[in-house]
Amino acid sequence: MSAWLLSLAGEWGPPLLAWYQANSWVNLLFVAYGVVVLLAWRNYDHVQQQAIAALLAGAKPGEDGRLVLPQTLRLNWSAAVAGLRFPWLTRRGHLRLHACTAENAERLLDPRQTRLAAERTLERMQRKLS
Repeated sequence: MSAWLLSLAGEWGPPLLAWYQANSWVNLLFVAYGVVVLLAWRNYDHVQQQAIAALLAGAKPGEDGRLVLPQTLRLNWSAAVAGLRFPWLTRRGHLRLHACTAENAERLLDPRQTRLAAERTLERMQRKLS
């Protein structure tokens, strides 16, 4: 089976496999990068939770008496990233790392996903109050 797979890989397949088998330390790089990405995703989640909290804090009663979220997000982006100890940030599911700055946090935060999460949270809160 392995000979068949190597034949499908073309002329670069066997040398690449030989290099990989001789240099299995490369796996350590992949695992280390994976840990860094997970920590960057955690930073993103923290910023998103602060944005959701800011939206919920700005909720006001609507015409029917139910709370309605504000149209725009008002968040102190510098304060949102100030408490983060890890220096990288990236969206969930993405692999490209960005420095953990207020500008990058504001640019990377998905407003649609954040608003949907805030609406779900607000709906749960209102169900508990009813």
